[in-house]
Amino acid sequence: MKQRIFRKNWLERLEQVKKLISEQWQEIDFRNLAMLMGKLGTYHYNKRKIMLLGKERKLYSLLIENSYNPYTVYRWLLLERIPEDIKFQLRNNYINQKKAAKMAFERRHKSKGSLCLEIKKHGLQLLQRW
Repeated sequence: MKQRIFRKNWLERLEQVKKLISEQWQEIDFRNLAMLMGKLGTYHYNKRKIMLLGKERKLYSLLIENSYNPYTVYRWLLLERIPEDIKFQLRNNYINQKKAAKMAFERRHKSKGSLCLEIKKHGLQLLQRW
């Protein structure tokens, strides 16, 4: 009988990557890790001609040696920032990663657009009173 292979949750794998990186470099800033991973992912697929030097090059080789795709890690870091309700749907496999990222993007930009309209409306009201 063939055994079913279960894939690990992306959150568990992201924690493994963070642990691996923190073991190598204690001084790494995890807040800017997404930007760094975006650069590494772009380099990995040769979308732009980029040179990696120093810490970036070592981090890239560390990920490749441990069988992690830098672009996949970058996507996981972006998914970590999505709202909790979308993350809940993603954890329970109601939606896929691409749809979750799209929903978070739409929500973020929808709120900015409505906020701009509200500020404009209040500004016009202030000018009319003056």
